[in-house]
Amino acid sequence: MTAQAALRAALRDIVGPAARAARFKGSGSTWRLANSQGDWAVVNVQSSRWSTAESLRCVINLAVAPAPWLDWMRESLGSLPKSVTVPLGLWRDRLHPAGTLAGTGQWWQIHSDSDARAAATDMTAQLADHGWPALTRLLNRQALLDSIRSGDLGFWKGEHFDALFAQAEAVLIAEDGRSARLDDLLDRATTSTTPAQQASAAKFVAWAHARAANSAGTGGRRPARRSASR
Repeated sequence: MTAQAALRAALRDIVGPAARAARFKGSGSTWRLANSQGDWAVVNVQSSRWSTAESLRCVINLAVAPAPWLDWMRESLGSLPKSVTVPLGLWRDRLHPAGTLAGTGQWWQIHSDSDARAAATDMTAQLADHGWPALTRLLNRQALLDSIRSGDLGFWKGEHFDALFAQAEAVLIAEDGRSARLDDLLDRATTSTTPAQQASAAKFVAWAHARAANSAGTGGRRPARRSASR
């Protein structure tokens, strides 16, 4: 049995049932959960591109993609894939094997079926402690907004990514219409960028202004549409 086949079987037999118990749907190496507003949480087990049939390294990626952010991603990218993927997340983080030292970024190592089953068992523990609860909490729009305002977007921190955090908050509050806070955020989103990012920043500001104007005309926050399939 290859390392890849061993991991697939372990994910199917061990992690998959844990995902379904947490109300996440999916198969293979990816599971998703959506709320009624069209916000998505995604869990993905990523294998290293340098893995071989005898040796495989993998890690868990987590993401939360609120519907307004997906709307901006569609505007920015031109289109979205059929299903929401981790790279589309506004909040993103990773889970590593138990005992991993902070900043070392250790991955699970798979060489055999027993390695794969041990890794999958540890993955379910990491997800139970740090994955499912965080993702479920952040599917609450106010909890996500609070996290942004506290400078926490998973592995992105506010002190290092001011423009991103300004955009993130602006995306969520633009649905409430034009405000002094939104104007301040859009100014930050522009002035905190590099010259190479100015065109994208200007496009974002125009999009946010239009979204705020449309929301104001309908009396505030709009129901978000589902942006992708399960």
